[in-house]
Amino acid sequence: MGIERIEIQEEKTVKELIDELNLSSVLILLDLNGEVFYPDEKHNWRLKAGDTVTVIRIVAGG
Repeated sequence: MGIERIEIQEEKTVKELIDELNLSSVLILLDLNGEVFYPDEKHNWRLKAGDTVTVIRIVAGG
């Protein structure tokens, strides 16, 4: 599992952030100021300057 913490500098949607980070094809969870969710559930949520987003990349294998 990979974790990356990002501080939002300018207002954008969750979808815009995912696209900007080229993560649309990667299985991830987001933690936005303490609330954890799958990006597809809240892709229209607006992120504000100063928000802290943690990207949690889920890696599976066997």
